[in-house]
Amino acid sequence: MLFLLAAVGIGLLLSPVAATMQQAMLYLHAAHHAVFSLSGLTTPLSSMPGAVQYLTAMNPLRYAIDITRRVYLEGEGINFLGADLWPLGLIAALTLSQPPGCFRHRMQ
Repeated sequence: MLFLLAAVGIGLLLSPVAATMQQAMLYLHAAHHAVFSLSGLTTPLSSMPGAVQYLTAMNPLRYAIDITRRVYLEGEGINFLGADLWPLGLIAALTLSQPPGCFRHRMQ
């Protein structure tokens, strides 16, 4: 649920930037590729350059993939996932608190 809230928040942050629906789709498509590439699913985070590793800290998919791996492959319980859940909650809170101001600014 936290991942979905964070992903929706990022989408809502990108949507006021676009003037048309086609621009929004293009921006989200480009963002999707960047988010997927920097998630750690296909390339381990440890093999990425240091600066890129810091950028991945803002990627909610990174934490969702880590949670999925730990639950399904290692059998971790919810009480051991706090290190990945709190960043997702923080990203969700930050991204969902910004769009009302963005939309309000655009409406004026």
